[in-house]
Amino acid sequence: MRKTRNCPGIVWLRVAIACAVCFVSAGPALAQGGASSAAPGRTSTAGQHDTPKTDEIPAVPQIRIESNLVTAPVSVIDKETGQFVYDLTQKDFEILDNGRPQKIANFDRESHKISAVILVQNSRSVTPLLGEIKQLAPIFSQLMLGPKGEAAVITFGSNVQVAQGFSNSGSTLDSTLRRILPSGNKARMNDALMQAINLLQHRPKTERRVIVAFTTGYDSGSETTKNEIIRRATNAEVEIYALALSLTKAYLKTDKQPMNLPTTPENANVTMPAHPGTPNTPSSSMATFGVTVPVTGAIRPAIRGAESKVLSNDAESYARYTGGIFYSQWSAKALQANLSHIATDIHSQYLLAYVPDDLSQIGFHRLEVKVRRPGMKLEIRTRRGYFYEGGE
Repeated sequence: MRKTRNCPGIVWLRVAIACAVCFVSAGPALAQGGASSAAPGRTSTAGQHDTPKTDEIPAVPQIRIESNLVTAPVSVIDKETGQFVYDLTQKDFEILDNGRPQKIANFDRESHKISAVILVQNSRSVTPLLGEIKQLAPIFSQLMLGPKGEAAVITFGSNVQVAQGFSNSGSTLDSTLRRILPSGNKARMNDALMQAINLLQHRPKTERRVIVAFTTGYDSGSETTKNEIIRRATNAEVEIYALALSLTKAYLKTDKQPMNLPTTPENANVTMPAHPGTPNTPSSSMATFGVTVPVTGAIRPAIRGAESKVLSNDAESYARYTGGIFYSQWSAKALQANLSHIATDIHSQYLLAYVPDDLSQIGFHRLEVKVRRPGMKLEIRTRRGYFYEGGE
């Protein structure tokens, strides 16, 4: 939910009301002042009337008008062709707040300046993949940010660090990404996301706020909870896009064995082979190696579908709640293609805005967008809702 300065937001009318009261109160005083200036030959009557006591003047009422503007970036895709639909108008859209149709107050399909925070997990477990991320600056600069957009960079492992403040310099971004080094064995993703949201909240309200996270999708060591991320991101109108770092690919690219990896649904139940002649059981593997390892490439495709549905990670949840996209595939080719698709998605969205007609419910408000386009099967993606905290 976005609170704007003028009509949207919380507008106080104290000054206007106070001025009006002062003007009304000054009327009798001016009249009395005119009477006291007696014409020649007349006796002034000023001072014959008692001055009213201040405690008899009625208190100025305080009137507050609440008007909360909610915005919803919407992506509309033709399911048959996979292409974005660009020729929609306001009358083609319907937006619902907790199931109630709302009047669209603003409709925009122009590209806006982008403020992006790039999050890079630099835990030691994904060190072999950092080299592929370090080459992505041109895609960010040319396709996503454009000539006016700005990006900041945050790295997270055992520590969360702002590696670069907001800048529109492509060379600065390239240099920052290439300087990223491994940092510890934890993955404080939630703390890093919260830091990114804090940075974006101070950006101008007219800018699109985006987070692009390179992460395994699982948190380790953060103080920030999952619910806090969802609440803050939806209320700050931040879209989260995530590209999953593959622990499998990282393991296959490293020459270090055994490798201590964070325990996640992806690697929790797969063990290394035991010594020759020893039964391959979880207990024997743990006794031999002391660690578990990620799923191998041969096994991974078989469980990817179930993992996506049953063991959905936090990064995927954040993307769904905020209207972003989560990509689970990892390869140099897929990485660049997916990042390019994210850039296209950001610049192809419609921006709808409305003032909710019912704010009696405190808490989460569910958003739903419908598009009327007969004869077409459409995929419609927007943020799932926002949290209403109540009047101030």
